[in-house]
Amino acid sequence: MDVSWDPDRRARRIVFVLAAVGVCLIALGGAVGSLWVVGIGVWLFIAAVMTDLVRRP
Repeated sequence: MDVSWDPDRRARRIVFVLAAVGVCLIALGGAVGSLWVVGIGVWLFIAAVMTDLVRRP
């Protein structure tokens, strides 16, 4: 395994985890009717998108 690809894999994994947790929280908040849970999920999803945009050249 090449060491130069390790940071890219780590960043991709962080983006995937942030997006997955964000979408799960949005769905959970919508099902329960809790607006603050939806808000946290939206901010996590925004963080995933911004991280993905910043890490790509």
